[in-house]
Amino acid sequence: MNQTAHIYERYCKNQQRKRQRQKEIRRGFILTGIAAVLVLGFTLSYHALLSQANTELEEVSYKYYTSVRIEPGETLWALADRYADREHYASQDQYIDEVMRMNHLAGEEICAGHYLILPYYSTEFIK
Repeated sequence: MNQTAHIYERYCKNQQRKRQRQKEIRRGFILTGIAAVLVLGFTLSYHALLSQANTELEEVSYKYYTSVRIEPGETLWALADRYADREHYASQDQYIDEVMRMNHLAGEEICAGHYLILPYYSTEFIK
């Protein structure tokens, strides 16, 4: 009977150690999860602050449209020189293509006295 009690006592101690080890493993997983959430939160906050800081430095421009009466001798190229913004159009050709599409022009010929809709950019917000 003494040996049976000793085996039972060892069995109970092993079970207790097993439960203790499982608690430690669970605690490790929980702490790792909390650490991961905190790192992710700080990383997202940091990037949000950086992106906010970068956008505040940039000047916002708005795209508008105006109707222009064509004067004698005026060309699309002259209008592009006057209205195309180098910041928003890679070339005058790109601006002229947009004007032609907007006004349904088949070619670059325009007639004096007609009106064209021209896009332009401004930093002013117009209501």
